[in-house]
Amino acid sequence: MNNSRSLLDTKLLAQRFEAGNDASVQLEACQHIAQTYATIENGIAVLSDFNTRQSYLYPGGVAQQLGLDENNTTMRSIWEDELFNRIHPEDLQRKYRLEFQFFQLMKSIDVAQRFDYEAVSKLRIKNKEGNYVFVRHRILYLKGPEDDAIRFALCLYNVLYTHPEFDIPQGVIVNTKTAEVIDYDKQQFDNKLSSREKEILGLIQYGRRSKEIASQLAVSINTVHRHRQNILQKLKVSSAIEACRVAQNMGLL
Repeated sequence: MNNSRSLLDTKLLAQRFEAGNDASVQLEACQHIAQTYATIENGIAVLSDFNTRQSYLYPGGVAQQLGLDENNTTMRSIWEDELFNRIHPEDLQRKYRLEFQFFQLMKSIDVAQRFDYEAVSKLRIKNKEGNYVFVRHRILYLKGPEDDAIRFALCLYNVLYTHPEFDIPQGVIVNTKTAEVIDYDKQQFDNKLSSREKEILGLIQYGRRSKEIASQLAVSINTVHRHRQNILQKLKVSSAIEACRVAQNMGLL
């Protein structure tokens, strides 16, 4: 399994969700939103519920062009693998990485602001003739009954217009309220760790122990321990192994 997808699985499904009538009411509201997007935009909408680990696929007019089933489908997974199997492998890897970084960013900001953001990317997807066509993919989170957990994700797929003056980046995070654009390959994520923290994390990745790192960098072992704790807190992880995996997927190592 792709490393970014595996990390997303771990992060998304490890959240604590609440039970009750509000959850089912909220699910119905989100399903209505997904169906409306698919109908109005002639695209494909996929609503994922991370609590029940199910997804709901709503195919608009573009489904016929891509050779997909034109009926609404319920999937026992948070991933729409029927679509993923058609995406160019390089684009799929970038998509997973962007969505992982989108999740990390959304968990780090105020809950009320999360619903102002979406991640946008350009994907190559095979149509029913087996030829790649460009598709715009967007993912946004919808409000669930929980205060902190991210429960519902909505993915939208639309065929891109073929016009030289119309294009979108390979992958960005956008604040739809302020029009702020965050390029995940640039400084917003690169500056998440200090240069010293990256250096120490790189040595941890190569199997160095704290005592060895302290000796190599000519610092005290307490300094190394402090940097290790800062790394775990900044990356919101509980172990050095997970920190290395997360940092790799955020492009920090």
